[in-house]
Amino acid sequence: MQQLGLQRIIQEDPSLIWYSHNISNLSDASIFEHVLNYGTWDQVQQSIKLLGLENAINLYKNLTNSSRSNIKPRVKHYFNLYFNHAQ
Repeated sequence: MQQLGLQRIIQEDPSLIWYSHNISNLSDASIFEHVLNYGTWDQVQQSIKLLGLENAINLYKNLTNSSRSNIKPRVKHYFNLYFNHAQ
């Protein structure tokens, strides 16, 4: 997926991905997953604004339908409700 500006969120707060020193090559999917799990509400809203609502919903669905999804169960439940209501 093309970088759509989410890289800026990680550059502003690299603690979202604390285990990696190479944050320049992260995909939007990886960044969005970390923002949902560990970010602030403002970072989540900024991510959705940068992606656009439809792209954010599609990316979220791809993340949660993946067999290797790392989205925490509580976070997944909350954003299932959030994105279902947003449609």
